[in-house]
Amino acid sequence: MRFLYFSFIMNAMRINNRAPTMSAQLAEDSFVGSWYVRENGAQKIIHLKPHGVIYKSSANKSNYVGYWETTDDTFYFNLRDQDVQKKYYGKIHNNTLNISGEVCEGLSSPYYSNNFTMSPLFSQFHNISFVNKTQQDTSTYMNQNNVTGKWLLENVNTNKMYLLEIHKNNTWNSVNLMYGKRTLSGKWNLFNETNEINTNSAIKYSGKNIWLNIKKEQNQSYVTYDIVFMGKIVQLGRAYYDKQDNVSILSSKINGSVVYGFDMEPEISENFYMKRWFTN
Repeated sequence: MRFLYFSFIMNAMRINNRAPTMSAQLAEDSFVGSWYVRENGAQKIIHLKPHGVIYKSSANKSNYVGYWETTDDTFYFNLRDQDVQKKYYGKIHNNTLNISGEVCEGLSSPYYSNNFTMSPLFSQFHNISFVNKTQQDTSTYMNQNNVTGKWLLENVNTNKMYLLEIHKNNTWNSVNLMYGKRTLSGKWNLFNETNEINTNSAIKYSGKNIWLNIKKEQNQSYVTYDIVFMGKIVQLGRAYYDKQDNVSILSSKINGSVVYGFDMEPEISENFYMKRWFTN
């Protein structure tokens, strides 16, 4: 099963040198909560989680159904609705939790379907806050070299920590694990709105998101599911080199979710973060 994630545009990494401007807007955490989505005379309830994750409740459990993001006054999300891929292009009205826009259907060539509106189930439970956002560096997308190297990964639900090394050939492995002789390894890649997540793809992508997978069949005996770590690059850093004072922009922090059974019936119940691990 493949999921289409969007709201990012593929681009080479670049720094925008325009003078920064400041504007106040709703912080991303303001949107976390349960929402009514109304379209075509029908109404459904979805649950927006941190790190851009969307759940939809059924009789027995909550299912992962899509991904969301907000930029300025735009609210973007996609849903798998009865095996139909839908993209929602919404506008945030006057820095409030009132959103309306257009719905498109289709995976590779989306077409306009109808309009939609969305509003919170319980607006009083939303943690409303505003941020002064600097309009700068809007086109900085990571390439493969920006994320290779050693990382510390912690599952914030189990508190297990792993030291990983991400390689240029789109593989990764654990280093000096704290939990006996168990080792982890797998593939990785970046992704954005033009990509499906295809864990067998050999194409090297650019983007602001990353996935790392673990295959249970590949001699990793304690792994009982195919696992994918899906994260968003949320912080950049700089590495300085002695020769001619060269500087390189690196991704330095990633937040995301752990997806169990990615190719079957995916379930997300845990979150993780990754930070750069620098050694002398």
